[in-house]
Amino acid sequence: MVSFTFGSSKKMTFLGLAGPLALLTSLSSYAFIGSSTGQPASVAVPLTSAVTKGLSENTSDKKEQWMWWKPVGSASLSWGFWKIYDSELRTPAGVYNPGSPLPLALVITYDRDIDADDLLDATVEQWEHLGFSADTIASWDPQMKNAWPNVKEGDRLIYVLESSGGAFFYQPKQGQPKPYATLKDIPLAQAFADIWLSPKTAYPSLRLALIGGK
Repeated sequence: MVSFTFGSSKKMTFLGLAGPLALLTSLSSYAFIGSSTGQPASVAVPLTSAVTKGLSENTSDKKEQWMWWKPVGSASLSWGFWKIYDSELRTPAGVYNPGSPLPLALVITYDRDIDADDLLDATVEQWEHLGFSADTIASWDPQMKNAWPNVKEGDRLIYVLESSGGAFFYQPKQGQPKPYATLKDIPLAQAFADIWLSPKTAYPSLRLALIGGK
């Protein structure tokens, strides 16, 4: 696993998936979504048709196949002396091909407590970095409010992206992963994974480690 550490001389936001988030005022309020430059991101029951809390039994069975997929690459994110999270990219064959990347799963294990609102703020910041328009982000923001829970140290969040959309799973430190929410809006579902995997990501070194150094 590759580890990335960022000094305290920079202001950061952490999404990491909180920005992998908001500007640090205390480490417990930061969330990081996959970054190699130390910039954070975020977040979140039934809201709109684009985000559905929970999954049907059939959908859950299909998307939970991620548990048997093979790892492509992994990396950990630290800020100063504090590790924020470990991240891992999985695919059915254990290979990531940018030309045909789906399906895939991003598995994030947190080493800090992170509030869902901070995760959401961080997500928005990362989308701004990727160049999405203010109008597009504004349409996505309310759809994401129920996508992530508050996380505690040792919890895992898993994001599975397929051609049909995205799905979030939440696994408490002492428990099994369970479906949490789905993203039916295809561009939104892809944009969330882009925070870590787009060539324009704010975290190019972390992306390189996740996709196997290719």
